[in-house]
Amino acid sequence: MEIAEAAGVPRRRAEEALRALVERGLATLADDGRYAAAPPSMALGGELAARRERLRHAELAVARLAETYRTAAGERGRGDLVEIVEGTEAIATRYRQLQLSARRSLDILSAGQPEAVTPEDSEEVTVLARDVRVRAVIDQGFLTEPGAAEHVVRSLADGVEVRTVDEVPCKMILCDDEVAMLPLHGRGAAVDPAMVLRGGPALLARDLFAQVWERARPYQRPHDGIDPVDAHILRLLLAGLTDTAIAGQLKLSVRTVQRRLQALTQRAGATTRFQLGWYARQYDWV
Repeated sequence: MEIAEAAGVPRRRAEEALRALVERGLATLADDGRYAAAPPSMALGGELAARRERLRHAELAVARLAETYRTAAGERGRGDLVEIVEGTEAIATRYRQLQLSARRSLDILSAGQPEAVTPEDSEEVTVLARDVRVRAVIDQGFLTEPGAAEHVVRSLADGVEVRTVDEVPCKMILCDDEVAMLPLHGRGAAVDPAMVLRGGPALLARDLFAQVWERARPYQRPHDGIDPVDAHILRLLLAGLTDTAIAGQLKLSVRTVQRRLQALTQRAGATTRFQLGWYARQYDWV
């Protein structure tokens, strides 16, 4: 066998290695008995995806073990009710661990510009795949950030329940109504340092989220008769954004936004933006 000779190994060993490569999709065997390397983009892409999935499962197992250890009866002291996390990298890691450890529910309050935790750090899709209920309340400040509208639309498509308010009390994530993480110094402060709450303090965080969720407005999919772009414009308008801010979010000109709003106002038979907003809510345009 040419390959065995070129590699300087016994024929049997070369055959075993080649069969292993074929089984892993890294090589192909033709009818004439000749082997050929598989295209790297296909062969290695699948291999990397499989490794990432195994790593994700390992991270999930570690996160669950960590939370089980922390909440086990008799193994948690009073000092474990509040954990201080410092450093943006440590906070992002802790946030991701909480997401992956969720078994029943994951509740999120999002406000303003992402700091330690960005949309790229989100594990919402992984959590939703395990039939975990994910709810998020976003405020006007979050919607003004670049790419926020697109991120919300993706979350809706993934199955996240999204609502909006003018202002949330602070950024927060609540896992299974048992563990919460929020900035140590509250709203308006940097998320670093952050605190992780368990026990009684976590119940206060649960009640806080429940109150915000109840008064928030559903950020739902647009009505079938409304153009998706118009639906985005109406949502941002109802969130309190200016025409200029809406145009920046949706990468449109201010003139285009104003022209579309004027057409929607005429369609609704309204004379003011306020009346347009009322009509859009009343007739489920957004």
